[in-house]
Amino acid sequence: MNFNTKKVNIYDLCNVERAVAGKEYKAGSCYIKLSAVDESVGQIKNKGKIDSRYAVFEPKDGINIDYMFIAIERCFPEFLRRYRTTINLQFGTLKHFQIAWHDNEDTQKYVVQSIKVLDDEINTLEQQINLEQQQKKWYLHKMMAE
Repeated sequence: MNFNTKKVNIYDLCNVERAVAGKEYKAGSCYIKLSAVDESVGQIKNKGKIDSRYAVFEPKDGINIDYMFIAIERCFPEFLRRYRTTINLQFGTLKHFQIAWHDNEDTQKYVVQSIKVLDDEINTLEQQINLEQQQKKWYLHKMMAE
């Protein structure tokens, strides 16, 4: 399996626009905030609307939407550090947004599956930590009870 990536402009993979109020976007479309921007990237799982303060990356036909989300999420923080102006991101700068992209579909599927396994493990560990914190509170409460 070839894990080499190439830089691809986001416009080659997606239709990019500032979200239009009331417009429904394809399932798998990704979005980022333009005002008071942070490093988070969102994705809608089902066809739906996106608030107009976001920029939308609507995938072109044939794009693996799960892989696209991973690729955007991975490259966006670096892009943001380079192009953010104060706390905002100008929509026009998205023409410079390039992401690392694997051309091979099998490699894309492998990356998605590997990330899914890691995310599942992280969620399991976070749940375990939460349960142990609750247990600790319960024991402390019982120790201090009259």
